[in-house]
Amino acid sequence: MRIAIFTTVLMLVAVASAAGQTTAPQASKQPTLPKNANTMRQPDADESGVTGTPCLFDPERGEVPDCVREGAKGELFIAPQYLKELSFDAHSLAAVDSPKVGWMYVNRTGKVIISGVPVMDNGADWFHEGLVRIVRNGKYGFANRRGHVVIPPIYDGALNFEKGRATVCKGCKSKCDDPGCEYHSFSGGEWFQIDITGTVLARLHPDNKG
Repeated sequence: MRIAIFTTVLMLVAVASAAGQTTAPQASKQPTLPKNANTMRQPDADESGVTGTPCLFDPERGEVPDCVREGAKGELFIAPQYLKELSFDAHSLAAVDSPKVGWMYVNRTGKVIISGVPVMDNGADWFHEGLVRIVRNGKYGFANRRGHVVIPPIYDGALNFEKGRATVCKGCKSKCDDPGCEYHSFSGGEWFQIDITGTVLARLHPDNKG
């Protein structure tokens, strides 16, 4: 009788142990990543994989990300999703500002036509008689609406064209005329008057620059 009871107890213990093994929690399975998977989020890019830098074209909206792109040959263009928001003028050009490039003009396809445009009235300097000032390595020149540099950047200062003539200087220094340096003027150096082809028409006295 004792043997039968002992056998029954052993059977119950064995059943309980088996039940405990079948009800033990299983470790949750995680998806297996490919060996070359990159878990870091990449910067926004278009279908070609090109990424961009921020730009500003509407002061009320503020800076937008991934705006100015660079092509394989180094050419700059505006991301397509922003083109419809740009304010194009009668000549199909729009001004865009970039912390990296500065003010520039782009066409309706988004291509940057002119870069290095000086600041004027909190925006890009505008065209006078078909030409706009540009700055390259601290030197002033002029470009037309097609983006062609018609007067090389060889001057240390330049005023805009008026009646076919512009006043430029060499050896002059720029100084701020207001606390925010939105407006500035040039002083010292040698002053000249040039036409729209860049030909020097006259040499001016520093006090007679207009």
